[in-house]
Amino acid sequence: MLAFRRILAFSSRIHSYILALYIFFALLFVLFLYFPVSEILISFVTLAQMLLGWTIVLEGIWLVFASVYQFFYSRVLCMQPVFMTILRMLVYFIISITLDILNTVILKGFTFGGGL
Repeated sequence: MLAFRRILAFSSRIHSYILALYIFFALLFVLFLYFPVSEILISFVTLAQMLLGWTIVLEGIWLVFASVYQFFYSRVLCMQPVFMTILRMLVYFIISITLDILNTVILKGFTFGGGL
């Protein structure tokens, strides 16, 4: 079971690296809203963000379920991978929602009221 805990720790580290890569592409996306760039580059960054986002979510779910599985198998629950995974997923969702709001405001503008 020690080997499985090592796999969990390594997967948790990989999850952190994927989040760092997502933050890099998010910063690129924000810079692309200010500087004019080609549509192909914007499409590539958007696709990379989408793939990294799904990878973050799916690997986070795997890490939580693997930690629960490890608890039922060895009666030892490693809480650090669970808490860190939840924290990284919250950071991902906050960045994703912020970028979506920023993109909507820049492309469509900001209006008061609920008019159609």
